[in-house]
Amino acid sequence: MKKIISSITFFALLLLLFQGVTVAQVTISPTNLFIDDNAQFGSYMVINGSNEAQEISIDFFFAYSQSDETGTRGIVQNDTEREEEFSIADNVRAFPRNFTLAPGQRQTVRLRVSGTNELPDGTYWSRIKTTSTPETPPLEIQSNDAVTARVGIRVEQVTGLFFKKGNVTTGIDIVGIETNTENEGNTLNVLVDHLRTGNSPFLGTITTEILNAQGRTVLSDFVSTSIYFDGIFKQQLNIQDLQPGNYRVRVTFESDRNDIDRSRLVQMPTSTQTVPLSIR
Repeated sequence: MKKIISSITFFALLLLLFQGVTVAQVTISPTNLFIDDNAQFGSYMVINGSNEAQEISIDFFFAYSQSDETGTRGIVQNDTEREEEFSIADNVRAFPRNFTLAPGQRQTVRLRVSGTNELPDGTYWSRIKTTSTPETPPLEIQSNDAVTARVGIRVEQVTGLFFKKGNVTTGIDIVGIETNTENEGNTLNVLVDHLRTGNSPFLGTITTEILNAQGRTVLSDFVSTSIYFDGIFKQQLNIQDLQPGNYRVRVTFESDRNDIDRSRLVQMPTSTQTVPLSIR
């Protein structure tokens, strides 16, 4: 067990779903940053909305999300083979990398990507880890009472950095769709076996619909997500209010998201597939 001395660490791993991230009132925007080989520069904003000064540090590491055979998603950080092929964590520099923000102050962090001339066309990526810790007063001005307890809250916010080199393409081929139920038939699990094509991750929206016999959508849900490699996508739908009968399930992958400008996304033809569904 790790020994805890004077700080509690919170690790916030964020999946590219929001425009701003707020933890302990330190805000980062945007949460997904895109740089191409024409500019090789980018920037994001760190804002201290708390009532105390915050010490900020910037680091980079390689990771990606991946689903297992059940559709459960997790974060992979120790894949050395794919890191060697797709990571730009060692190619990025932050300016400034360490700084202090007074309450209400903001700082633009500028990023520079270098050493990518020999990379094949495609999209490469890194995670940006922005760590914030309340500034500790100098020893000479701390309280000299008998006992003073101070707990520092260290917050690590993880956001995305994508570097597009040359001609970038992506696509989703749907291999098949399977369905099953749980919770006494009230929850429908939709499992989509897919291949990710092209040389770039899919960043977009996946919509799952249930259509009645007339082809009208009676239930739907969507998720904005990223798909880096082949896998199984899982969507759960509450079907307890649907009447018994014959339906169809339609799943659609589109390279469009509400939280990212369309011009930033690698575009692809919409991919969709429909399978029959019987509710008893």
